[in-house]
Amino acid sequence: MRFGRVGFSGATVGSGRLMACGAVVALAFALLLPSAGATASRSGLGVMIPAHPGQILPTRNATSDSVNWSGYVDIPSGTNKVTNVTSTWVVPKVNGTTPGFAATWTGIGGYNSSDLIQAGTAEEFVGGANYYAWYEILPASETQVSNCAGDAACTVHPGDKVTVTINTTGNIVQAQTWHININDVGHWTYDIDLTYPSTYSSAEYVLEAPTVGAQTVMPMMATTTFDPDTFALNGGTTAQTIASGSPVQVTMNQREGLPSALDRDGDGFNACAYKLTCAAPASS
Repeated sequence: MRFGRVGFSGATVGSGRLMACGAVVALAFALLLPSAGATASRSGLGVMIPAHPGQILPTRNATSDSVNWSGYVDIPSGTNKVTNVTSTWVVPKVNGTTPGFAATWTGIGGYNSSDLIQAGTAEEFVGGANYYAWYEILPASETQVSNCAGDAACTVHPGDKVTVTINTTGNIVQAQTWHININDVGHWTYDIDLTYPSTYSSAEYVLEAPTVGAQTVMPMMATTTFDPDTFALNGGTTAQTIASGSPVQVTMNQREGLPSALDRDGDGFNACAYKLTCAAPASS
């Protein structure tokens, strides 16, 4: 994911405060993540960046380390295609002790491909805390959502329960049409229909440190609980859990972003920032 506003991707620049403190932020990121300059050219599209360039990414029942992603990935076997993904999480609160950018999202593609359709929330701290909802289809820019039903401003607060569903609505070979629904439960909903060529190659549930000109780091923040999380294959409606897809667990720089083990239902996990250990949530 690429940040543009203060967030992902460049076309929707709308925050002067990022420009005003850009030098300070750049210095902070340079000190916190010495490799930022080296990874910037590889991270512009928001796909997963392996911690070790050139490494072969595992596809089933494995763990992989990344520069920018933390969470779980399901890769379908054989000729199966991921055509629906759903995730629910509680928006984590940034605590204001360090600057940084985080994105909490679900999507399809981007693990071992250059395409990615995704939607979620942003949690950032640069001179103050900021939260908002967005969607993105690579390589297009991130779009902050607006004109939501129930709240035209689509206000996001820490502690809000957000559900995102992304699903195909047409022929998966020809039409490549999609519907995205973002539901800030009890507050507002947002819907959009898009046309996007996808490889349908993976389902993701991710806490990310996005790109703001260079690879960023996450702020200190509360633990994020993803639960429940499901995907469906080949245009079907049968929901499958993360566990049923023989998932890859993705860590971010080993400790910057650390996902827990899956819960007993196999459809939920905690995503921890800057923790030595991360306990699984109770099943819901």
